[in-house]
Amino acid sequence: MKFKNPPKPTNQDGEERSAGFEFEFTGVEMIDAAKMIVDLYGGKVNQISGYEFQIQDTRFGTFSLELDASLFLNKKYEKVLESVGIDVKKLKNKDKLEDTLRGMASTVVPFEIITPPIPLSQINELDELVAKLREWKAKGTGSSFFYAFGLHINPEVPELTAESLTRHLKAYVMLDAWIRKDAEINISRKLTPYINEYEMKYIRHILRPEYQPDLKTLIKDYFEYENSRNRPLDLLPVFMFMDEEFTESHLKEELTSARPTFHYRLPNCSIENVDWSLAQEWNRWWLVEKLAHDERALNQYSKAFLEMDDKTLFSIKKKWIKLMQRWVDNEG
Repeated sequence: MKFKNPPKPTNQDGEERSAGFEFEFTGVEMIDAAKMIVDLYGGKVNQISGYEFQIQDTRFGTFSLELDASLFLNKKYEKVLESVGIDVKKLKNKDKLEDTLRGMASTVVPFEIITPPIPLSQINELDELVAKLREWKAKGTGSSFFYAFGLHINPEVPELTAESLTRHLKAYVMLDAWIRKDAEINISRKLTPYINEYEMKYIRHILRPEYQPDLKTLIKDYFEYENSRNRPLDLLPVFMFMDEEFTESHLKEELTSARPTFHYRLPNCSIENVDWSLAQEWNRWWLVEKLAHDERALNQYSKAFLEMDDKTLFSIKKKWIKLMQRWVDNEG
C-alpha cells in the first residue's frame, strides 16, 4: 500500500513537510532493535542507560529507543525505593537492579522507537523497519489483551496559524468515530485514558461556523474544555511551539515537548499482524488533512453534525459514521 500525499505537502516556508513516528512494541531486546536501525539506516548506537538508547548519525537523523515508562526514564524508582529506606546510590549491584526492574516492566510496558522527522517522500522507507521487527517476532497491540500499544504519528503542520490548526481540529473530530471503527482500535487501548474522545460539548463548541479563534483563544478553549495530551489528536506540542509561555501557564501535567507537529495518538501498533501497515494508518490521517483542506466540505459537514446532534435524542455515532463513510468513499 502506498502512502498518500497530503493536499499541502510543503510547509509555510515552501519546504517539503516531514513526519515522525513512535512505535510501541515488545518481544525484541532494545540493543537488537538498535542494531537493526543501524543496519537499515546507518549510524551508530549510543547506550545512555539500560533502558535508553540513541542511534545517531543515521541518514535521517537521530532515532531514540527507550522503555516507555517515566518511572525509568526519570529514575523515579530511586525515590520510590528511598521512601522505604533503600538508598539506590549506595547499592553495589545497581545495574542488576535496573535490569530486574526492566525485565519485570517489559511484560506490560512497551519499548518505543522514536524516529526523527522524515521527509514525506521517504516515509515509505520505514516499512523496512516494520518488516525487520516482525521478522524478529516483535509483539504489538494484538499480541495480548494487556498490550495497549500505540503508533503515534507526528506530521509537521502545513501552516503555523490558528486558522490552519482549527480546520484540522474540526476535521479530526468529525472523522474520529469513523477512524476508530475502520481501524478497529483495540479494546485494551480504548480502556486506557490515553486516547479519550473529545467531549461532545467541546465538539459542538468548535464546529460552530463562527468559531474562528486566534491562537490564544484556541489554546484557552482547549484547556477550559478539559482537554489534555490524552486525546487522539494532541495539540499541546504545537501549542507549545507557537506560544510556549501561554501554553505552560495552563499546563497542569509534567511535560509536553514543543514541536511544529500534530501529535496523532490513536492508531494501534499491530506490528505482529502481517496485514497491518504504516501506510494504512497514515492514509487515515491523510483523510483528516483532505477534509481540513476542503473548506466547502468542512463547513457542510460541520453544519450537518450540529443539525444531526440537535435533532437526535440518542447517540448520533452510527448515523454519523455512515455519513462519513460516504464522504470517504468519494474522496479515498
